[in-house]
Amino acid sequence: MKVYGIDLLKEKSLWQIWSACVRHLPSSKFNLVITIFSFTLLVSECYFFPDRQTGRVNVLRELASAGLGFGSTILGFLIAGFTIFATLAKPDMLRRMYDVKHASGLPYLKVNFFAFVEVFIVYITILFFYLLITIIGGPNGAVGAVVAQSIKVPIAGYSIDPVSLVNIAYVMLSTASIYAFLALKSFIFNTYHAVMTSTVWSFKENLKIS
Repeated sequence: MKVYGIDLLKEKSLWQIWSACVRHLPSSKFNLVITIFSFTLLVSECYFFPDRQTGRVNVLRELASAGLGFGSTILGFLIAGFTIFATLAKPDMLRRMYDVKHASGLPYLKVNFFAFVEVFIVYITILFFYLLITIIGGPNGAVGAVVAQSIKVPIAGYSIDPVSLVNIAYVMLSTASIYAFLALKSFIFNTYHAVMTSTVWSFKENLKIS
């Protein structure tokens, strides 16, 4: 016998939730355009000004240090807000949202909650890279030691180019930081939309089961 709502337990990890979001939910066109535009600008900067390696290293370290504190604080607020929303939501209203399918094929309940969790995943991921750079990317960190060693004794016949390494890290982390900031904008809208959706769906006379 099939248990009512058992498909809500289909995702067993954050990775599976992220995969479901990518497959079923459309990405914000605004966020995508701004992210691609920022990536292009950063790549152009590295291409036309290749001699600014020291400055980019400093930017990376400052970004990782500031982002670790800022991102942790924001993530705490986001989780607290989501918890309050999920706790105050009425079970009857959540059941109605589960019964109606979104255009993506998912229940509206999953669509609304995926919109929140997707932002959590973005911040957890970028906080991991901030922490990683803070630990191994410092003045006496492991990255510098490995690069210096590879120059003296090439690894598999190749030495790591420090300029290319810095430029890649600079572009990728900066672009990811911009995307995380845009995701925060989306979270604010998703919160507003979820509250409005909950209000509308709480009116039984406005509910239409499709």
